[in-house]
Formats: sequence, structure tokens, C-alpha cells
Amino acid sequence: MAPVALKLENWSQITAALDSFPTPKLVFGPEGDLDRTTWIFRGHKSAKYELEPRIERENKGKGCDWAALESMLLSEFQSKARMYMNPHDLPGPQERTSWLALMQHYGIPTRLLDFSYSPYIALYFALRERSETEKVSDASLWAIDATAVMNVAERIFWRAKGEKAKYEAERTGQPLRGRGVNLHPAFAMTDRDTIETDNASLIDRNLVAVAPTDIIRSHLNESGFVDLALPPIQNLRLSSQQGVFLLNGAERLSFSASLFTMMQGHTGEWCKLFHIPTEMILELELKLFQMNIHDLALFPDVEGLATFVRQKSRLHFAP
Repeated sequence: MAPVALKLENWSQITAALDSFPTPKLVFGPEGDLDRTTWIFRGHKSAKYELEPRIERENKGKGCDWAALESMLLSEFQSKARMYMNPHDLPGPQERTSWLALMQHYGIPTRLLDFSYSPYIALYFALRERSETEKVSDASLWAIDATAVMNVAERIFWRAKGEKAKYEAERTGQPLRGRGVNLHPAFAMTDRDTIETDNASLIDRNLVAVAPTDIIRSHLNESGFVDLALPPIQNLRLSSQQGVFLLNGAERLSFSASLFTMMQGHTGEWCKLFHIPTEMILELELKLFQMNIHDLALFPDVEGLATFVRQKSRLHFAP
């Protein structure tokens, strides 16, 4: 269930709320374990909008699941991308998450939902170029504890892998093999090993989540499964926006249903929602402009330059 929204009435309340979130942090514990602190943020131009990837919106009314539509779009894009882009700039055939991120960059609907590590950048996207329909309602800002989401996702992932391994052992008559631990000092993990293992685990979860099969797919659909996704190779826009994605691996569920299903047993506050009055939008845009948060900073290309010039004319040369 979505959290109760807190309405922020002025700039002081907004800065107090956004500055209350801890900055991203990475700490090694006394046992060599990795402790992360990571909140991510997403702005919506209307408080009526839900946490919904574009592929779900595009799929409404069609006679197939959103995952099937995404698969068709992915195949179409992969088959033709090499004719229009440098093949050396394209992901490998099996790097499905990177392909989805590339598609997302060019406006093709995918399961990926954009977030930012910066609450102020997310706030900017909540007020940027709102339509007349969107101006009728308040804007909104979502804050999600990505560390909590990743921790729950990892537990679900390994339970699903365990169920599959148990089934395969029963089917083949082979003994069930667990993840062994070697206690010899020569095999002790270093901090580098911990970092690389953590990154490899996330990549593995992403690969399985974007194309789950058999028992794993059934388990993810039942438990819900949303995880952090950050392609190994970023583009300039994603980097400038401090961008990151959340992806849904439960193909029978919507993103929102998948996320709140998997997190329903989590203790502690992991999600917050803020509403921003529509009458504050112009003031906020000016404030963020002074903080160097504008289209040219976030879209460092010719399209961003053109939007920046229009924005500057509208904000600075208004009667």
C-alpha cells in the first residue's frame, strides 16, 4: 500500500524534507560485510500518477502481457539498431538490461522506471514542462530506500534459486549442492572481493529478472520482485541526472503491485511520498535554476540547449 502523502507548502519545508535524507554511503562492517545507505527519488508531474513504467501504460488495451510487448519491441530494436548506430557502442546480445536502458534513452517503452540519487533533480522532473492537464493537480515526489529494496530482492532471488535447485536435484536424482564456504585463510575475502561480489550479484539478479523462467518466474510472480538496475555502461544523460532504474521482475504483476507485495513484510519506513502545490511550481523552478538544475545541465546535448534557451527566456524575461 502506498504511503500517506505529506504536503510540502513552501521552500523551507521542501528543503527540510529533502535534506533529511541521508546521502549515499558505503561502509565496511567489522566482519567485512558491506553496509549501504541509498535513497533514490522520482518526481511526477501530477500527484494522480502512480509508479508505473511506460510499458505498462502503452500495453493497456492490448491483448498480451506487458512483458510480451516489451519482448517484441526489444527484438525489433536489436535487429535494426546496428544499421543506425556504431556496433561497438551497442551492448552484447545477452546484456538485456543494457539494451532496455538504451531503448529507454530513445523513448521506447520498457519496464525500467527512472529514479535519481538526487532529490532535487527528481523534484525538477516533477515540475518540468507540465501539460495543462497536469497543472490542475499537485506534483509529487517519491522517495524509496533502495538499500531496503535490494536486500529484500536478494532474499527473494536466492529463495527462488534454491527452489529451482531443489527441483532439479529431485528431477535428476543428483544431491543438492549449496554454496560452500572455504575457511582457509588463503581464501578469505578482501574488501575488493566484497565489492565485486556485491556488484556481480546485482547484475545476476538483473539478468534473471528481465527474463525469468519456469520455477523462478513463478516464485517472483508470487512474491513480487523489484530491484535496482544500473547498466554497466551509462550514457551522458543518465550520468548527468545521477540516474538509476528500478525494474520489475514479476511479469504477472504491475510494477506497483510487485513492489508493495515484496515489501509488505519489511519493518521500518522504506518509502515516502510528498505532494507539491501546483501554485509553487514557478517559484521552485527559479530556485532550482539558481542551483544549476536545469535542462542544459541534465540534458547535455543540442536538445537540452534548445530547451534551456526557451526556459531561460520564459523565466528571466517574463513581464
